[in-house]
Amino acid sequence: MSLHPIVSGEVPASTATVARAAFPRGNPYLLLRDRLGTIFTDAQFAPLFAHCGQPAECPWRLALVTLLQFAENLSDRRAADAVRSRIDWKYLLGLELTDPGFDASVLSEFRGRLVAGEAEEHLLDTLLTLCRDLKLVSARGRQRTDSTHVLGAVRSLNRLECVTETLRAALNALATAAPEWLRRQADPAWVERYRRRAGDGDVPQGEAKRRAHAEQIGRDGHQLLAAIMAPDAPIWLRQIPAVELLRQAWLQNFSIIDDAPAVGPEVAPLVRWRTDHEGFPPSLLMAGSPYDPEVHYAKKGTTTWIGYKVHLTEACDEGGPHLIMHVETTPAPVVDRHALNTIYEGLKAKGLLPDTHLVDAGYVAADQLVASRRNYGVTLLGPAPQNYQWQTQSGEGFTLQDFIFDWDRQVAICPAGHESRSWRPDYWQGRTAFKVRFSTTHCRPCPLKAQCTRSDRRLLTLRPQEEHETLAAAREREAQPAFKQDYQQGAGIEGTISAGVRVLHLRRSRYIGLAKTHLQHVLTAAMNLIRIAAWHGGTPLARTRQSAFTRLMMAPIPA
Repeated sequence: MSLHPIVSGEVPASTATVARAAFPRGNPYLLLRDRLGTIFTDAQFAPLFAHCGQPAECPWRLALVTLLQFAENLSDRRAADAVRSRIDWKYLLGLELTDPGFDASVLSEFRGRLVAGEAEEHLLDTLLTLCRDLKLVSARGRQRTDSTHVLGAVRSLNRLECVTETLRAALNALATAAPEWLRRQADPAWVERYRRRAGDGDVPQGEAKRRAHAEQIGRDGHQLLAAIMAPDAPIWLRQIPAVELLRQAWLQNFSIIDDAPAVGPEVAPLVRWRTDHEGFPPSLLMAGSPYDPEVHYAKKGTTTWIGYKVHLTEACDEGGPHLIMHVETTPAPVVDRHALNTIYEGLKAKGLLPDTHLVDAGYVAADQLVASRRNYGVTLLGPAPQNYQWQTQSGEGFTLQDFIFDWDRQVAICPAGHESRSWRPDYWQGRTAFKVRFSTTHCRPCPLKAQCTRSDRRLLTLRPQEEHETLAAAREREAQPAFKQDYQQGAGIEGTISAGVRVLHLRRSRYIGLAKTHLQHVLTAAMNLIRIAAWHGGTPLARTRQSAFTRLMMAPIPA
């Protein structure tokens, strides 16, 4: 498909006349066209198309249709029908009333071009640039971020089902790529074992039988891998993605007992099914499905899932529309605070970094409080990590605040006036810390020992000075009455996530792979179109709903 850019003109007179007659009180899409124009231009999408070939559909219209279909949760076919039949869409797209539209497959092809060209963010960024020019959004205001889980577009499998289905997927891929080779290598018994997809009905009951079943699958997989790696096997077999995933899954889930007695050259290797005490790779490396290698298992609180995680960031300044400023999709096991730097880099590229960033406790850590201010000039506002040591929880023991620290001399002074014996660097979960130990000579006879430590001597774990002081200041700020009032603005992001889940099915991926899932999430930000139209139309923000009983009891009592 080739692109021949056209300059978008005015809305055809006949379309404008009919649209205004049909919507005498106004319409959000008519208002968007009048205030924002076409939003996109063909020239923006030129890198995604060839220079020769059959002419492509007008890309600025396809971009708008893609946003509209996600805003209204329409399938490709229903969106294409809306282009042909709806007057408000024709007005926004600048089409004649008699325009026949296009085939629904064009929308899928356009999304594929966006992913292939790594232009997933282009639609949202263009809309935000236009909003910034119109003074609807600005940098260095207040923004808020939260995340939610996203289920992958694959069946959730337990570990045994996953390895079974991985072997089955590899056999199917080889049956297509190298049928004659596979016919010579395959065990006839595999037909019965792997002709159907894995399910609970195929797994025997009882721990011993279940383990034997798993190890039989392991031997089958090792037999297939050995045939693929044999010197006389075609080299290109190893490059098939399903085969590479099979090799990875077998390394993660099985081990070969090297010292097993050899009975003969034709005997299959002794394969052992890995158990919890033998250890597994981190969840971020563990394969979750053979059909989407980028989905992973994760747990947050009481929620467990296989898929991804999405972070939504929106403006929350008073006097302006609450528009989504950035969308970040990550693998499911990535903790929230590790996504902050990527979010800030995205906002920085748009020129929309906030001054104050409202987040929940999952995003706040001592090092992140420092890095956000130092690297981006952003104040991270959220519940600070708490100290759960018994001294703090009891309210009667000596906490870090009761010690005096001489950072230059690397000495700590306890409430009894004794200096620490050692101050040594330590590393915990990739972060620098210091272990400060006091002498047992001072601690054992100390009359304050019961309030200080339950062991022979007190041990303190300190962060670097800047992190230590920043965290202490954050905890002190959190105790002030003004913090609760400031932080209340962050709760609004829950409503945005709720709208995305209820209307746009945000928590379930429509596609396979991280890149396509991220495109879906970026297109979910099409709710910005609705919010911009509501802002220009003077529609006030909806208030939190309350039951009749709650309203009655919260209302002031008449004098």
